[in-house]
Amino acid sequence: MFVHGDVPCAYSALRLSHAVVFLCFSWQKGLGYFRPISSSLHTGFTEGGQSGGMNSAQEPPVIPTPAMRRLYLFLKIAGICVLIGLLHIPLGMTHGVLRERQGYQAQATAEIAGIWGRAQQVTGPVLAVPYTYRTQVVRPKVVNGKKEDVEETVTTYATAYFLPEVLAVKGTVDPEVRRRGIYDTVVYSTKLKLDGSFQPDFAAAGIGVDRIVWEGAQILFGVTDLRGIRSVSPVAVSGGKAFAFEAAEGVGCEGLSLAAKIEGAAEGVKVGFSFEAALQGSERLDLVPAGKITQVTLTSPWADPSFGGAYLPAKRSVGAGGFTAEWETSHFSRGFGQSWISRATDTREMVKKISAASFGVRFEQPVDGYSMAERAQKYGVLFFVLIFAVFFLFEMTAALRIHPLQYAMVGAALCMFFLGFLALSEFWSTGLAYGAAAAACTVLVSVYSWSFLKTGVRTLVIGGGLGATYGYLYFVLKSQDYALVAGTVALFAALALVMFCTRRINWYSLEMNAENISRSPLRG
Repeated sequence: MFVHGDVPCAYSALRLSHAVVFLCFSWQKGLGYFRPISSSLHTGFTEGGQSGGMNSAQEPPVIPTPAMRRLYLFLKIAGICVLIGLLHIPLGMTHGVLRERQGYQAQATAEIAGIWGRAQQVTGPVLAVPYTYRTQVVRPKVVNGKKEDVEETVTTYATAYFLPEVLAVKGTVDPEVRRRGIYDTVVYSTKLKLDGSFQPDFAAAGIGVDRIVWEGAQILFGVTDLRGIRSVSPVAVSGGKAFAFEAAEGVGCEGLSLAAKIEGAAEGVKVGFSFEAALQGSERLDLVPAGKITQVTLTSPWADPSFGGAYLPAKRSVGAGGFTAEWETSHFSRGFGQSWISRATDTREMVKKISAASFGVRFEQPVDGYSMAERAQKYGVLFFVLIFAVFFLFEMTAALRIHPLQYAMVGAALCMFFLGFLALSEFWSTGLAYGAAAAACTVLVSVYSWSFLKTGVRTLVIGGGLGATYGYLYFVLKSQDYALVAGTVALFAALALVMFCTRRINWYSLEMNAENISRSPLRG
């Protein structure tokens, strides 16, 4: 009980105590620092008033000003931004785990491809015809007992190479998924039929008919990985004869590894050919436009092809039952000539030019867990911002007190979603793994949030909003072609919702009202 002379002192102590209560209520959410100070100050002032020790003149109490309230608001927002930045550390560690698992997957894929066959590129066929030419060479000889360099004219051999006038390729490709451990990759088997004709023109190269060695003519054919060759049928040429392919010798290039010596080639005679090749490989099948006119038709039951290379299909049909693709090219756009001779052109360089014009199909898997998890991690900051923004609005509008540690715990739970999705996707289907990880994270965040949000409605807002965000993100990740526009629409909608919910807040006058102070546990 206060005596009459102690009333001014007690009143001042009460006012200062209320000011401290306000600061504690505001800052203890971010710092947790003012609780012991406010209690001791309130107790000290009250006891001093009762004992009469506060009769002397006191300084005016410190009352929170609008500037102080704005400073608190700024520090709160800054603290949330710093926390979001710090949460990128565990998010980055999750990305590191993803890269490590992708490395294991690439290793397993390489092991399967090394046994079954790597990506195949079909080159050829090419007609190679040797010819002779005379050249001057200098050789050391002994003349009249002396060693001298003597110039001589000798006959040596070179090779002229001709590409087909017409090349038609038809094939079927049968992909399948092979597994090694928990990882899988796409391999395929294909059977190609190649038909066409050669029209060798030595006159254009300035080579006389008498210098052509027709009995040495051979048809060259090659693939990038010889282990993937199941069989190559003998090549049937004009006249009905067939000649078997053997390992090429002395060709001087890596891309043309098989050769079949043929008969019946002659000046002005069109050399027709037809043969089949059964190959196996992995992930990709490419062909080169070797013909002056090249027509390629591929069919496959694979429903997710990715066409690429120097040319896209002129016609294609893709559906759930597979695809059919047709290419048609001419020599005008391929960047290399119809023939060359080994004396003037390096055959290896020419084969590289031919390979650079290749086209084909990659057998993509539908969005797998790793690629989907990698894309999902790019949206991690979106989850942090949305959830923390809702918490902050609850603090401002409902006078809740949410400690920074509670923000951090919720952020850690959001990071766990990406790690859980990555782990589960190695054993379950992508959709099931995503749903299980999203459900677990939503329940964890909702139950924990209820402990400080206090009401079921607010908890429902957090849980429902988080679940809806996970659901929409799954739609964005699955819609590869429309991911950008879908993500932009979602961000615009989220921003519009925040603007609508905060349209009536006067950010310059945020303060505690009397009711909130009376409910504060810090009041003495």
